Amino acid sequence: MPVSASSPAQRVGPLAQLPTVLAEHAVTLDEILDGLPVAAQDLRPELFLPIRVISAIMDRVAAHEGLSKIGLLLAKAQNYAVLSPVGQLMASCETLGSALGTYVALQMTNSTAAAAYLHPVGDDYALGFGIYAPELPSSHIHDVAAAMACNIVHDLTGGAVRPQEVLLSRPVPSDPEVYHRYFRCPVRFNDGQTCLILSARDMAFRLPSANAKLRENLLAALQRQLAQQPQGFAARVKHALRPLLLSGSASHRQVAKHLNTHPRTMGRRLEAEGFTFEQLKDEVRLAVARELLGRTDIAISDVAAALGYATPSAFVRAFRRWTGGSPSAWRKEHRTEAV
Repeated sequence: MPVSASSPAQRVGPLAQLPTVLAEHAVTLDEILDGLPVAAQDLRPELFLPIRVISAIMDRVAAHEGLSKIGLLLAKAQNYAVLSPVGQLMASCETLGSALGTYVALQMTNSTAAAAYLHPVGDDYALGFGIYAPELPSSHIHDVAAAMACNIVHDLTGGAVRPQEVLLSRPVPSDPEVYHRYFRCPVRFNDGQTCLILSARDMAFRLPSANAKLRENLLAALQRQLAQQPQGFAARVKHALRPLLLSGSASHRQVAKHLNTHPRTMGRRLEAEGFTFEQLKDEVRLAVARELLGRTDIAISDVAAALGYATPSAFVRAFRRWTGGSPSAWRKEHRTEAV
């Protein structure tokens, strides 16, 4: 199906393995796609689908016996190659840290619905994934994102590096031990973010596939591709806002610095597209608030803190302004059960 330039979308990537996974469980692809605006030929790794369609597919699949952990199943046989050509570029980097930083910088070539980030956390680093699309995403998208990130780190380093801990922005599942076995490290559920925790030592790990010349050529080609994408400047601002909210660095000036532009220039470019910075910040905050309220059991005070509000009452007032109701009432109406 065609994806409009303004529609939050995700590269199909690991979802291309869906027919194989379904066949192993005697479920047909036609059954899953029935009534959805997508055809079997759209499930090619290089194509994009709206994030709402990917969410609907994964939730439908998870309802079948043996497929409740569809995110882990899809990621199981995948590695950095599924991100091609970004995956090739990552493999050519000198260290794991530079490879992951490259992935974060080029995330918009894979998604206009979610942002990747790499933040220092004390002496460690958090490699994370956050959705900022207005639609409430499936928890299984967080599963596949974390599982894919774990696979990528493992494969880039020849199995030498695994995360110290995995945090998931999803409810505690009915059988959490499945996650501990998959990631082979402590797993924390109901967190405000989905990320892997990696040590500074691991970030300095030298990749055996490093190739400076190949990296130079691939980076130039991908930067040209990113420059030609139809998304406007407002999309870039929203993409930057999602991870910066988590680090408490989402002011007008800080976002402009992240985008290598002057705050006044950013304001003028947004105005030319019919937006203001505060409008976009509210849109991203609302998307994240809805996800945390609808997909986790995080306390409302912690949701407020994750969104950068000084007090829970300030968040409650903002949420009422956005939706006409309270966060607790919205959660009660939209809360999903863990699987």
